[in-house]
Amino acid sequence: MADHTAALEAYGRAAALAAEHHTHLDTAMRLMRTHAWVGGGAPAFTAALARHRAGLQSSLTVALTTLAHLVVRQGGPAPVLPALTTSVTTMSATPGTFQGIDPLAMSALISALEHAGQTLSAAGTRLAAELSAHGLPAEPGHSLGRIADWSTTHGSDLRRRLTRIQQIVPGTSLPAGLAAHDLFAAHATDPAAAQALLARVAGGDGDAVTRLLDLQDRGGDPGLAARVHAWWHTLTQGSREELIRLPGLGLLNGLPASVRDRSNRLGLASQKAALKRRLDDAAAELDRLDDPTLFGGWERLANQLRRIENIERELQPVAGHPPPLLLAFDVTGQGRLIVSWGDPDTADTTVTSVSGLTSGLDAAPGDLQRSRALWQQATATSGSRSIAAITWLGYDAPQIDPGVFDPAKSVAFGHAAAKGATALASFADGLRAAHEPSSTARAVIVGHSYGSLTTGKAATLRPGRLADDLIFVGSPGVGVDHATELGVAPGHVWVGEAGNDPVAALGRFGADPGNASFGAQHFPVGRDVYTSAHSSYWDADSPPLRNMGRIINGQYDKLTGAEPLNEQPQLLMPEIAPGLALRLER
Repeated sequence: MADHTAALEAYGRAAALAAEHHTHLDTAMRLMRTHAWVGGGAPAFTAALARHRAGLQSSLTVALTTLAHLVVRQGGPAPVLPALTTSVTTMSATPGTFQGIDPLAMSALISALEHAGQTLSAAGTRLAAELSAHGLPAEPGHSLGRIADWSTTHGSDLRRRLTRIQQIVPGTSLPAGLAAHDLFAAHATDPAAAQALLARVAGGDGDAVTRLLDLQDRGGDPGLAARVHAWWHTLTQGSREELIRLPGLGLLNGLPASVRDRSNRLGLASQKAALKRRLDDAAAELDRLDDPTLFGGWERLANQLRRIENIERELQPVAGHPPPLLLAFDVTGQGRLIVSWGDPDTADTTVTSVSGLTSGLDAAPGDLQRSRALWQQATATSGSRSIAAITWLGYDAPQIDPGVFDPAKSVAFGHAAAKGATALASFADGLRAAHEPSSTARAVIVGHSYGSLTTGKAATLRPGRLADDLIFVGSPGVGVDHATELGVAPGHVWVGEAGNDPVAALGRFGADPGNASFGAQHFPVGRDVYTSAHSSYWDADSPPLRNMGRIINGQYDKLTGAEPLNEQPQLLMPEIAPGLALRLER
């Protein structure tokens, strides 16, 4: 029988190698698991890293087991095999709608990979030599060499990408979407269609913008906005300046708000000039042919021009408010308009208002005024935190017109809300992708009337990611039977119902959010005249407006009650007309 001494010594050297190197990918794995990744190539990279880490520990275990069997075959004592499988414990990343990625952590990840690549290469060579010297398969050593090559290659690639990103996006934190879609782009499994369309947009292809907007409106790709954001940051400044005038570019969710505003204002001016030319041509045609049937086309163009002029008026600065940002518009059909008072990319709190029945481009002034009222009320109690208040008229809300008999358009059905929900979910994706990273910034959505159903459906499309707080006022139902189905943290679904609000009493779409069994938090509102109650939530200095401002700021312990009703006998009962009853009493 051969002397087992040499085999035992070889086992000892291999065991020392294993003890030194079996945890070399643990740090990288821990860093990847600590961050909350969505979309892009980060999840695929994490899976690849996990496979290589398991392969490292498995190869070392196989090598030691093979050498231990050799020792026993040669008459020696069976060596005690060390446990080489480790567990990676992590603390979860702090949840937050606008959470970013720490570049220092990414630098540590890169260093860990590069260190593993350098040391595992030599370790693999030594291990293969030990095994070969005793006539054993050298594959475990070769496996370490392949893992070393993988670590070196991807460490170098990540360092190059991180350096470029930090040159483009200065700061102490990177947007999570940008890191996922650019830092780990080599592992991206994003739909090829969107990637190809973005490449075409970079070349100035307007049709590609239209097709991207179609993908966006479908709302089926939660990572699309983050991919658009990452793509924009890879462009040179010269390319951005050329693309800023590309029709429709400013409608893409994920672009910075300032870029969207500039692009959309240029587009608004361009459309206005084109409409004026077409109107002049149409008027000349009417005069020349004296054909009354041509008047319909002229009137359609005139209506679009009127809408553009109305948007221009609404975009004028308002004293005491931040400059408005035009995030989207469309003057055709029912129309679209999305305006932000304050920059949503830097705001500490962003509140988006979603309206319902009869809302649309032609009724936009009232909705814009409500957003300004929310901005003013929230800002009054926000301290040093900045507020951005957004009017989101991004879907075809039901109207009081012949469409009321069409289930796809009627307020009695949820079809319009379902279609609007995909657009709202995509818009929220864009807010998150474009926001400067912050662990304390908040997103709030206020859904009013039928808009609360649109908001509820959007929440189920993006569970836990649509907003930090949902506020429903005058709601006929939000499409679910319990607040927990909305994917928002417990205690962060809020319901306000004015006494005498006929819509809030319907409970038409799912369980009535006003019922205690729904599980939402209720905030005091008070009562108003039956005909005014449904629109009373934004009345100046009213309990509902004050309380919505507090909720927007996360000041849940500072909600105030409504003024008590006058219970003295009156000609008009307080329950029917409380405001008038109080005035008569005074």
